[in-house]
Amino acid sequence: MKKSRWLLLVLAVLGLLCANLRVQYRVTVAGASLPGRYSPSVLREGQRAAEAAADEILRYDAKMPETHLRLGFGFRRPENDVKALTAALLDAVSGVARADAVTVNGIRLGTVPDGERFCRALRDSILNQMPTAAVSGNISGQLSLRRVYTRADGHTNDEDMVLLVTGMAPVIYLDGSGKLA
Repeated sequence: MKKSRWLLLVLAVLGLLCANLRVQYRVTVAGASLPGRYSPSVLREGQRAAEAAADEILRYDAKMPETHLRLGFGFRRPENDVKALTAALLDAVSGVARADAVTVNGIRLGTVPDGERFCRALRDSILNQMPTAAVSGNISGQLSLRRVYTRADGHTNDEDMVLLVTGMAPVIYLDGSGKLA
């Protein structure tokens, strides 16, 4: 009788441990290990989102990067950062790149590879064309930049984007008294 009680106790403890044990994966994308662990459902969600985004951006079936999964078990919940997983997958898709979308007065004009470099080029253009009587110059619209994923070959060069922006929102130059120069 004592053996059966011990067996039941051992089975109960094993059942309790198994009930709280969670399947988790460590993920490597294109040779780079991602931090954290992912549950199977979040892993599928991130892969589907990255594949759908890549297909939409490239307009054809994208070749997804090589992904290695290492199965593990743990008692804690996995980190499940689906945004980081999707970003890592998209960053490794050939033909997809991150860029800065340029918008003027709510109208998207295109993308530039580096938003900071573009802003410097815009500032230089404004300063180089400033009349001698002017002390300041600004575009007449609202410029915004937002980091996006796009086709790697779909960027507008900085000089052309400066022309698009200043054509959409002409530069206004002011003199020292605040009047148009």
